[in-house]
Amino acid sequence: MENFLWSDGEFLETGSGVPIDARGFTHGLGVFETMLAVDGELVAGSKHYRRLETSCGRLGLLLATGMFQAIGPLLKRKGRQRVRLQVSAGAGPLNQLNSGGEIVTLQISEVGSPPESVSAVWSPWPRNERSPLVGLKCVNYAENLLALDHARRSGATTALFLNTHRVVCEAATANLFIVSRGVLRTPSLNSGCLPGTARERVMELARMLGIEAEEATLNLDDVEFADEVFLTSAIQGVVAVTELDGRAIEAGRVTRSLREVFNGK
Repeated sequence: MENFLWSDGEFLETGSGVPIDARGFTHGLGVFETMLAVDGELVAGSKHYRRLETSCGRLGLLLATGMFQAIGPLLKRKGRQRVRLQVSAGAGPLNQLNSGGEIVTLQISEVGSPPESVSAVWSPWPRNERSPLVGLKCVNYAENLLALDHARRSGATTALFLNTHRVVCEAATANLFIVSRGVLRTPSLNSGCLPGTARERVMELARMLGIEAEEATLNLDDVEFADEVFLTSAIQGVVAVTELDGRAIEAGRVTRSLREVFNGK
C-alpha cells in the first residue's frame, strides 16, 4: 500500500502517522471516499468528488482545489486499484467544526476481482435515519464494523440494516437492491442509506437497459420474498446476494445483466 499526505498543493509520500490530538483520530470527525481505479483511471471520479464536497461542507471541512486532479499521476499501475481519500479535522475546539487544520491522506493499494456473490444476515442493530451523519461516508465507522463482525460470527459475508422504523436501509458497506416481478427497487434516501456512487450508476444503467427501476420504501418482507437481491459498491460493483439468513436466492437475469455491464464482463 502507498500512503500520501496532502501538503502545499500536492500529495507527498509519507508514513501513516497521525497527530494524536487530531479530531479525526480522537473523535472520528472526518469523511472519506473509496474509489476504484482501473488501468490508471478513476471510475466515476466526478460522482465521488461531488459527494465528498457535500460531505466536507456538512462537517465544516475544507476540500482543497486540485486535490482530485493530483490523484491521477499517482495511479501508475495497470489493473484494479483501491483509492481511499480521507479528509479529517486536525486539532481544534470540539464545539467548533470549521476551525481549519484539515488532514488529507490518500492510500492506494491493489485490489482483486470482485466476488461473484455474497451471503448476508440482518444486523441486530438499526440504522438511525435521523442521525446528523446520514448521507456521510464518515470516518466514524464502528457501527459498520460491529455489523460486519456479527455477520462473520453468523457465517455470512455482510449484514443488512433496517432503520428505527424497521424500513430496509442498506448493507454494512454497500447499497441494497431487490428485484420483484421484473422491477428493480432500492431503498430511498429517506431510509438513511448512503447516496452511493455505484447506486446512482446502477439506476442510470437500468434505465439505459430498459429495466423498470425505482426508489421505494421497502420492508423486511420485500427483501425476504424478493426474486433477486444484490449489493452495489464502488470497488465491487454489482454483487449478487445468494443467501440471506440461510435462505438461498437465485442470481437472476436482472442481476446478471447489470453486473455484466457495470463490472465490464
